[in-house]
Amino acid sequence: MKFFSKPIINWTRIHNKILLVLLLSVSINLITYLTGGTQYSWPQMNIIIIFLSAYYWQIKGSFIVASLLGLVVGPFMPLNVSEGIMQTPRNWIFRIFIYFLFAFISSIIFDKIKERNEKSKEESQISSFTGLYNTNKLFPKLDNMILKDEKFCLIFFKVVNLEGISEYVSYKIVKRIIHKGIDSVKNDFKNSDLYSANFNEYILVLKKFDERKIIRRVSNYIENYLGSMQIDDYSFKLVIKSGVSFYNGGKADGIEIFNKARIASDQGEIHESGVYTYDIEFDKNQELFYEISGSLNNAIINNEFFLVFQPIINLHDDSITDVEVLLRWNRGDRQPVGPQFFIPIAEKIGLINDITKWVIQNTLLQIKEWKNNGLKIKTTINMTSREIADKSFRDWAKETITESGIDGTQMGIEMTERIFYKIENKICEILNELKKQGYKILIDDFGTGYNSLMTISKIPFDIIKIDKYFIDGINKIETKLLVKHNIELIHEMGGRIVAEGVETKEQFKILKELGCDMIQGYYFSKPLLPNEFEEFYKNFDMQKYL
Repeated sequence: MKFFSKPIINWTRIHNKILLVLLLSVSINLITYLTGGTQYSWPQMNIIIIFLSAYYWQIKGSFIVASLLGLVVGPFMPLNVSEGIMQTPRNWIFRIFIYFLFAFISSIIFDKIKERNEKSKEESQISSFTGLYNTNKLFPKLDNMILKDEKFCLIFFKVVNLEGISEYVSYKIVKRIIHKGIDSVKNDFKNSDLYSANFNEYILVLKKFDERKIIRRVSNYIENYLGSMQIDDYSFKLVIKSGVSFYNGGKADGIEIFNKARIASDQGEIHESGVYTYDIEFDKNQELFYEISGSLNNAIINNEFFLVFQPIINLHDDSITDVEVLLRWNRGDRQPVGPQFFIPIAEKIGLINDITKWVIQNTLLQIKEWKNNGLKIKTTINMTSREIADKSFRDWAKETITESGIDGTQMGIEMTERIFYKIENKICEILNELKKQGYKILIDDFGTGYNSLMTISKIPFDIIKIDKYFIDGINKIETKLLVKHNIELIHEMGGRIVAEGVETKEQFKILKELGCDMIQGYYFSKPLLPNEFEEFYKNFDMQKYL
């Protein structure tokens, strides 16, 4: 058992300091002797060595060096070497006194500087808001524990809605919420250290823990003690996300363990409390998110996007009448990502309008080229409700399409059913106006949203696209009946149906039998590049698929 531990002494650094002081001492005093003795000013250069000694070893060390140097250039050093004249005692004693005085003053100055630096360092390690040590103290602490191979658990707490609460109550109330939470954590997790990363972020370091039970313990603690809080007449419901990471030995550093706990806390629903452990796949997705966020704008500038077109087959006349315009990103040697990943990111960082504008402009160019080559094709472009609601975006789109000479009836606007969870009259009014201008309104992913039939009755639409989920199970009698009734319902409402994700001949035959209007899927074609689509269009023969 270790009852105490000795401080680690860096002997290499000590030897280097002694060697430097010794080298300077020999050099200066050898020059003093060779240039004729102490009658010249060289002995005063020893003050540099004393100053350095005070910096290295404070008053005791500087006094020892001052004594030795005083003796070397004192009774042992001639006043005039060539004539053999020695110094008087008064001369070298006074010099030693000056050396001691300088050593004393230098040591005092360095002590004060050291004291101030230590105070400044201590202040930099403490959060003025919470009074807890912050990450400036935490990271060296963790690194030291890792160096000693001490196992520990790191728990990261983030009070998600604290900033929102602070907008409605005073600074004093927010501070009391935090300090009440801090006291609660300290009381429940005794013999552990609590640190502050931000005014709403805290880190608990546990040296003794049960890895199998810690998640449940933290989860219960958040629910029972931290989730609800009463301050005076105020009652608060705190949303706390917590991430847990473990160090069980091996190569690592404190920041790495801390980041794992912080990343873990980002999992789950943002406005729901929860406790999570580090997930490397989630971490990779986060890294990819930030990498994509940083490169999306360059993708627009460098023209890295390109369009592909998936044919939509009209079952009433067995022809290709429409295509869905799909966006792709040529990332070169970088990891490829699909639009289902980068489009939501573009929405979050505010680049979706720029991307959709690029899609519209290039679609118009493609429509004109096909028209010149004798292809009569209607296109559908995916858009968000935010873009539809943005008047400046609508005005830009209308002006751009008009200037291109393309009729609005050749273009369709496709939106997912999920954006209509909360029907807004404004959106519906805009869609009605777009319909009057000749644009076709398509609702994608039909059947996968909440209260599909209820919401679809309020949405102005021309075409409904049945989600692939239902097409995959259409050989089952229950799903087949569901699709049949939906087709009949949409027809009664004056709309048309497109079946997405058709991949087999059996699915195609069933949909044709049920009266589906149009079909889209890999059974006919994958999304194609412009020249590939043109060739497919010209050579299309429905007889090949019957």
